[in-house]
Amino acid sequence: MTSPLPARTAAFEDSAARAEVQRAVELTFKLEYDQALAVAADLESRLPDHPLPPLLRVGVLYCRMLDYEDMLDREEFDRYYDIAWDRAKKLKKGGEKAEADLYFGVLIGFKALLHQRLGQWWPAVRQGMESVDYLESCLEQDGSYADALLGVGTYRYWRSRATDFINWLPLIPDEKEKGITMVQRAMDEGLFGREISRSTLAWILIDHGRPSQAVTLSLEGLRLYPGSRFYLWTLADGYMQSGQWRRAAETYQELYDSLHPQARNNHYNEVGLCKQLARCHLRLQNYDEAMEWVERGLALPLDDTVRKRREKDMDRLKALKADIVKQAATAQKK
Repeated sequence: MTSPLPARTAAFEDSAARAEVQRAVELTFKLEYDQALAVAADLESRLPDHPLPPLLRVGVLYCRMLDYEDMLDREEFDRYYDIAWDRAKKLKKGGEKAEADLYFGVLIGFKALLHQRLGQWWPAVRQGMESVDYLESCLEQDGSYADALLGVGTYRYWRSRATDFINWLPLIPDEKEKGITMVQRAMDEGLFGREISRSTLAWILIDHGRPSQAVTLSLEGLRLYPGSRFYLWTLADGYMQSGQWRRAAETYQELYDSLHPQARNNHYNEVGLCKQLARCHLRLQNYDEAMEWVERGLALPLDDTVRKRREKDMDRLKALKADIVKQAATAQKK
């Protein structure tokens, strides 16, 4: 005889609450962050004292900082993080242990990702493992919480990826495919993690050498959310990895045109885009265009923080400049 599954709160059982959660996620992937935050605030009246409204705000704020590659929302992120954490503790004390562990795992996962982006690798690893512990605890109690599969699957993929050189040993299993399957399930079955799972899966597939599948996923995302930079990035990289240089250049150009006019722009993304556009045009033997993108990237007014984070890319732009001059000269002699 099997034990009954634990009861769920209205965040999962109430259709109107679920619709609002999904609406906030959709607005986030449409890059309409203020509207997404407003929906999360309105959800407070439907789910008072529940962890999900502040957790949603944490997620929206993280995505906005990721999109713009800055930390301008960090103070607000930390404030809602603490509120969501305290509410999850109360939820767990009230008997909703599996659901509370899901929220704990998601919250710590966001914090781990922030540490990773700041180059704080040890805190990122430590908190990433702590996040997975909570998510696995959630799934052990109730395996139907598909949103928890995103964090566990992502962790299993990257852990195996990091140990590729010893995965042939019998005690070191290769769990990359298992991780991919778990992220796929999170995309298909999750409540609030479907789109994050789709984007994450696209990045994993690119890393795993399956760019055509990443392109398909990215195009699916763009059909749902036209112009979403979260999917334009994976689409462009997928095209580039598969050698579709013209399509890659067109997609990177679309990203550049979307980001360049933004008032909130520290030029971090533009450095990477200038580098990728220069590489694409060099492959296409468009030497003037390639040089134009190199010069544009090198001329960007970067603050000290961004310049340090993009030091390798700036060096790569300088190397590309030399490559363009050399290849253009060779082409003229032919």
